[in-house]
Amino acid sequence: MVILFISNYQKIFKTVIPPKPVIVSTHADDSSTKLLDYSIKVMGEISNRGGDGYIVVEVTVSQKNNKWTKTQNIYLQSYQTQGFEIVFDEVELLAGDPKYIVKAYALGALERN
Repeated sequence: MVILFISNYQKIFKTVIPPKPVIVSTHADDSSTKLLDYSIKVMGEISNRGGDGYIVVEVTVSQKNNKWTKTQNIYLQSYQTQGFEIVFDEVELLAGDPKYIVKAYALGALERN
């Protein structure tokens, strides 16, 4: 019985344990800007240190008195790392420097990091 459990540990881990996202890196730039249409693109990498599953990447951008939030669902296998990018066309060119916050959590998780 113990041998069966040990041999199937990886499969059990991947299917029973929920995803545990870790934000590896983030950055933002205005490379998505088109002529007379200013925007900001938030990019980064997310790693999954838990079991296989969907991870929600939530990005909030604020500028002056405005705030916008967008999400992206990513399916990651256990110990996989993947990039993401989310574009915010809502920002304005002369309204000050936009600030951003990135959060990631398992889809359906009650506690969000």
